[in-house]
Amino acid sequence: MKAIKLLVLVAFLVPSTAGLFAQEKKVALTTFYVNKHIGFSEVGGGAGAVAAISSLMEDPNFNLQPVLDNFYKTFQEDFVPQFPFVLLPEEDVLQNPAYLAYEGRFNEEEDADRNIFLQRFLTAEGYKPLQESLFNNEKSNQMQMVEMYKETADGVMFVSMNYEFVKKMVPFTAGVRAYVRIKIWNKEGKKVVTIVEGATSDKSVAMVGGIPVMDPAKLLPMCEDASAELLIDLQKRLKKITKKAAKKL
Repeated sequence: MKAIKLLVLVAFLVPSTAGLFAQEKKVALTTFYVNKHIGFSEVGGGAGAVAAISSLMEDPNFNLQPVLDNFYKTFQEDFVPQFPFVLLPEEDVLQNPAYLAYEGRFNEEEDADRNIFLQRFLTAEGYKPLQESLFNNEKSNQMQMVEMYKETADGVMFVSMNYEFVKKMVPFTAGVRAYVRIKIWNKEGKKVVTIVEGATSDKSVAMVGGIPVMDPAKLLPMCEDASAELLIDLQKRLKKITKKAAKKL
């Protein structure tokens, strides 16, 4: 009799479980990068700041590769399990012939000329550094990705880390603020998730003539510290932030 009851229970549970898996949403992660350019809109500096930041990005001592590696590792190990959806396997995304052939709207992946203002991205292996286009039309990076994966995914995701100089309380000093941006569009191209979180470095650098001192020995630890603090903070709150995301896909 107990065996019969157990079989009946299993018969009810199996279809229910299958239904849950059938309803699980899938998202294609299509870009993952760290932007080496440090924005300066808050501190000003004009053309002089542009030249100084360009030189900083060219300096081999300003190496953000360890930041990217930690960001990617944290994302995969700590962030992904908290999402209320699953990611398509990387090989299904990155080895897609259409993805391999795709050229970003801003030539982001063309790194031959390091003097071009937009050539400033460090990407996780295999990913293209796609920027969100201001206008969500059919030619935008995000809509191209939506169209590319609409048959296999319920949405596409862009993930990036960026930096900005920010003014500190002490006059004529600037800190570095790190930002993580996670954005998801559904099959209709509607943005359903926007996460923009930031953290500011404790240390600062002097500003001379309105331009932060571009010393890699000082700026690199500031970027590293702000990035690490940001990831720890976001990890604690990510599940709450994204809990309704699956319903919008």
